[in-house]
Amino acid sequence: MSISKVQIHTTEARIGINVQTGKQTIRQHKVEQSIQQPKADMTIRQRPGKLTIDQTKAWHNLDLKNVLVRTEELVGEARQIWLEGIARVSREGDELMRIEDGGNPIAAHAKQNAGFEFTMQPGGRPVYDLVDFNYVPGEAEISVDPQDPIIKAQPREPEISYQSGNVDIYMKQYGDIQIDWKV
Repeated sequence: MSISKVQIHTTEARIGINVQTGKQTIRQHKVEQSIQQPKADMTIRQRPGKLTIDQTKAWHNLDLKNVLVRTEELVGEARQIWLEGIARVSREGDELMRIEDGGNPIAAHAKQNAGFEFTMQPGGRPVYDLVDFNYVPGEAEISVDPQDPIIKAQPREPEISYQSGNVDIYMKQYGDIQIDWKV
């Protein structure tokens, strides 16, 4: 007995795809920007200092004195001479009271009072040491008014370009079934 055979041949279906990719470009331009910094307003007011020079002691050292100082000195010296004179007269009176003790007090007094003694004292210190300086500095007034910076910025939009892609799908090979009977 003969049995028939079935033969089946199949061909697979195939799909083809063509892809064109899309393109996108983005360009960002730099921002246009300007910055200006104005100078700060500054004012300085310097008050003058005060300098005082007192050379009174230097003039006194050179014996150049005003009338009031000279009068005070003379009054002081006169008082001292007067007190010394009172002491001398009192001492001489005591010596004359004791004349009986011997000696010659009258001649001794005449000899003592005949001479004149004085002392002169020139200035002893250098003049520059006797000048007094005093300086009071003046205050400085400083005023600063800062200025804000001037900033200008012009943003720029990005340039975007887009080219879309394409997908093409097609049948590359169609599917097929062949059935054959063989005896």
